[in-house]
Amino acid sequence: MGRVCLGMILSVDGYISDRDGKLGKLYESFEPNEVIQAEMAKTGAVVMGRNTFDMSEDPDAYADDYEFQVPLFILTHHPPANHPKENENLTITFVTDGIESAVHQAKQAAKEKDVVVLGADVGQQLLKANLADDLQVAFAPIILGQGVRLFDHLEELEIRLEKLRTIETAKQVEIWYRVMKEKKTTAEQVPLNSRVPVFNYCFPINLEKNNRKTKHIIPKRITPHCKE
Repeated sequence: MGRVCLGMILSVDGYISDRDGKLGKLYESFEPNEVIQAEMAKTGAVVMGRNTFDMSEDPDAYADDYEFQVPLFILTHHPPANHPKENENLTITFVTDGIESAVHQAKQAAKEKDVVVLGADVGQQLLKANLADDLQVAFAPIILGQGVRLFDHLEELEIRLEKLRTIETAKQVEIWYRVMKEKKTTAEQVPLNSRVPVFNYCFPINLEKNNRKTKHIIPKRITPHCKE
C-alpha cells in the first residue's frame, strides 16, 4: 500500500492562492524536472476538495489534460448534477461522507501507489484525522500577503515532521517531510505502578441561607493517599 501525501505549492508566507483565489502567481516559478516527474509517476489517486476542483472553468478538462491521469476523489456536500467527463485512466468520484472515506477509497484505487491530497480545507481535515503520511511543500519566491493559507485552523495540533529530502529548481525549493505520528497509549499499556487512581469523596459543609444552616454535599476528587 502506498503513502498518503499532502502536497501543495505555497508562497513564502504560507498561502496556496492569492487574494482573488488564483494560483497563477505561484505556478509562474514552477519548473518540472526529472525528480519531480518521477514522484508524480508514483501517484495512483488524488483527493481534493470541491473548491480546488472548481478552480477549473471546465470540469471536463480534467479528463483531457490534467497532470494526474488517475482516479480523482472529490470531497463535497453537493455533487454536481452533470457528471464530468472521464477516460480510461481518470475517473471522478464525488465523496459526501467525509475525509476518512475519501482517503480509504483513494487508497483502494491507487493500490500500491501513493495518494496525493490537494487543497487547504481538505488538507487540514487530513491532518486533523491523522491520515497524512508525508507532507510535500514547494515554496514559490513570492509573498502574497492575503489569500488561502494551507495551515489555518490547526490550533489544537502540534505535528512533528522529519525531513526526507529537498529538491531545488532555479526558482523554487521543494521539501518532503514524513509526518511523525504519535502512538496512542491505552490504559492497558501503562505500567500498574505508574497509574494513579482517582476516587470521588463527599465532604459535608454548612451554608447559611436565610439565617438557616443547610447541609450540602459537594463531591471532591482526591488521590488515594487520603484516608477513606
